[in-house]
Amino acid sequence: MIRNVRLVEHDEQGQVAREVIIGKEEFLVGRGGDCDLRLAEEAVSRHHCLIRVIGDSADVSDLGSSNGTFLNGQRIISQAPLHTGDVLRIGPSQFDVDLGDRPTHEPNPTRVDPAARTWRIKNLPGL
Repeated sequence: MIRNVRLVEHDEQGQVAREVIIGKEEFLVGRGGDCDLRLAEEAVSRHHCLIRVIGDSADVSDLGSSNGTFLNGQRIISQAPLHTGDVLRIGPSQFDVDLGDRPTHEPNPTRVDPAARTWRIKNLPGL
């Protein structure tokens, strides 16, 4: 099962500007007030696209939006599978897809040399 599915938006400096957790099987994106992710932009349709997370897979479906939904630079005609590292563009908003299926590389505390100088760094996407 996929856990911690999220969309990550970055600012111009490459810093994380927003993380959107997809905590349900069907996640509606659009401009409408009933959407799970509401993007208040003219280029975004009221019901723009739907992200489905079922078991260990995820996909995105365009819902007939006027300006399209793009995955890795290609317009989605109807539905496309999502993978960690994909780039999803909805109107002017661009998100990196993280399905939570890549292991984090946390050190095992029982194997850390207490005499060694170490620094804890933030996990980098894709590691």
